[in-house]
Amino acid sequence: MAKPLKVLFIEDSEADAELTTAELMRGGFAPQSLRVETAGELQEALREHWDLIICDYRLPRFSAEDALATLKRSGLDIPFIIMSGAVQAEDTVALLKQGAHDFMDKYALARLLPAVERELREVEIRRKRRRAEERVRVLSRAVEQSPVSVVITNPEGQIEYVNPRFEQLTGYTAGEATGRNLGFTLLDQDSASALTELWSTVSSGREWSGEFCSARRDGQLLWEQVSVSPLTDSDEQITHYVVIKEDITVRRSYEEQLLRQAHYDQLTGLANRVLMIDRLNVALESANRNGHKCALLVIDLDHFKNVNDSLGHSIGDNLLKESAGRLSGCIGGGDTLVRMGGDEFVVILPKVESAREAQRVAEAIVQQFERPFTIIGKQYRVTASVGIAFYPEDGKNPHLVLRNADLAMYKAKDLGRNQYHFFTEDINRQLIERLELEERLREVLKRNELVLYYQPIYSLQHGFITGLEALVRWRQPDGTIWAPNRFIRVAEEIGVIQAMDNWVLKTALRSIAPWLASGGSDLRLSLNISSQQLQVPDFHQNVEEQLAAHGVAPQQLELEITERMLVDNSSATQQNIEALCQMGVRLSIDDFGTGYSSLGYLQNYPFHTLKIDRSFVCNIGVNSNTARLIDTIITMGHGLGMEIVAEGIESDQERQFLSAHGCDQAQGYLFSHPLPMDRLRPLLEQSIEATPMSKAGQANEP
Repeated sequence: MAKPLKVLFIEDSEADAELTTAELMRGGFAPQSLRVETAGELQEALREHWDLIICDYRLPRFSAEDALATLKRSGLDIPFIIMSGAVQAEDTVALLKQGAHDFMDKYALARLLPAVERELREVEIRRKRRRAEERVRVLSRAVEQSPVSVVITNPEGQIEYVNPRFEQLTGYTAGEATGRNLGFTLLDQDSASALTELWSTVSSGREWSGEFCSARRDGQLLWEQVSVSPLTDSDEQITHYVVIKEDITVRRSYEEQLLRQAHYDQLTGLANRVLMIDRLNVALESANRNGHKCALLVIDLDHFKNVNDSLGHSIGDNLLKESAGRLSGCIGGGDTLVRMGGDEFVVILPKVESAREAQRVAEAIVQQFERPFTIIGKQYRVTASVGIAFYPEDGKNPHLVLRNADLAMYKAKDLGRNQYHFFTEDINRQLIERLELEERLREVLKRNELVLYYQPIYSLQHGFITGLEALVRWRQPDGTIWAPNRFIRVAEEIGVIQAMDNWVLKTALRSIAPWLASGGSDLRLSLNISSQQLQVPDFHQNVEEQLAAHGVAPQQLELEITERMLVDNSSATQQNIEALCQMGVRLSIDDFGTGYSSLGYLQNYPFHTLKIDRSFVCNIGVNSNTARLIDTIITMGHGLGMEIVAEGIESDQERQFLSAHGCDQAQGYLFSHPLPMDRLRPLLEQSIEATPMSKAGQANEP
């Protein structure tokens, strides 16, 4: 295969150039050539790369001597061969001395190919040598100016060279370091042991890297990352060692600080979650290997949030630090105390012979927190709830044991707080049931499992239906119907209650709209709404759109709000209530007297209806104080211009009492259970016929 060759001819004869090109082709080259005749053309041509220059000795407007001078000024190293038919020997010698690489007779080209091949080899050798020399110069400057220490030792480890950075870093001059052993600055025994390992490694021809702790000349500590490489001669014999040392003192300080932050709680100094998982893994592996039990206790402070919210985080932090001290006094030397975050702590008992050992620790913890905390001269009472789980009975891995201890702690809280509780399978069963309930609730609308029941509200004076309260129910796969108390709270916690409320609003309006039209302005639809709905900025707009879509007048819709919802005084809640009232929607305060009863709520919000809770109604005739309280609620409600509705009436005695004391309306099992629409229809028809609007009702009966 022909070898490519770029040839620049400085030649006035095109024929001579072609003849030379042909000779090169005969010799196995594939020339790519350019012919120039003047200095300007040469300078322009030298902007490109050329493998070879063949120059005529004398040209009409140029000469070989001038061409050679031009090439030298360019700084390029290109083989320069002079070719001429007639030239004096002394002129040839002069040109060779000036830098020409060869001379030959253009009429005898036998030497051309060997000369070209020789010059191409030699120019490549020169280029390699220059690159090597430049690399040596660069490396020399790099070593001298390196930001890391560079040390060269003989095979015995004695220092022969140190660079300026070594002098700056250690405080030792090159003269003081030369001739000394490489490890003369090492500080501790660990570093001395590492040095022994270093020489064992590098003496066998392998590289070594590691960290050393050294001392500067002034005694300050110096951490260094050290790499050692052996240098060998052509016989593979070690002649020197090159040592690179980087100052990592600052980095080590940061690493130690980060390690501390990563594994220990900044407030209490206790182990944190990361270190806990590591310690728990070790404890469980030991328990598994040696056949003993391991116990895990999860501790949560009761009502600690109240301290933070009412007294501030600084008081809360002081209480947490003192809590950590009390907990530390309840455990042994081999146990681990962890602050998980917030007011939650964990105790790892890596080896217990029986449940009684963990129980004693839990009892000590509960007892410690029965004493009040004294902070800045004041006393605060915060108790503790403790959950206990064991390995391997309550979990085969650390995460499961932790989860089960946590569940046991929450069980202790459910039972009244300030106590401990062991994990049981019953707790696990309840958790599984809860998770299943949550999963099913997330799909309840997609599966069309919700149904509406309606409980009539009757006028105590006239006996006809004045309203219908829509109540959501959940149809189960087996056909049973669940009341809201079995799922509404969970729906609120997992965030699906808003979608359910919207479904209830839309479905109830669609179903009841014909009856509202035929029942006149006295018939109303009541709906319970969650507190989360009132916090949605555009909730009132959704209500307005649904009313318009189903042709229901705003005053025929009554939204029931519990007292607990009014505690949330957010701007979104206020805006929604005000917008609903301006629209004409009625508001009812539900379960009055069971929450945060305050006349301020009744003054600040434009309620139309006040509902007396079932818990009061059922005590009529049993407790005289209850009777007086109900009478007071009715009088107060009427004084504020509100209608009064009593819930949960189940006996005629209750009905007569409420009617006698001026209660306006009532609902309960005495009148009707909540019913699906098909069973409610006869009651509605009968009631509409009995009202003054009966004729209109018959004319518009759905």
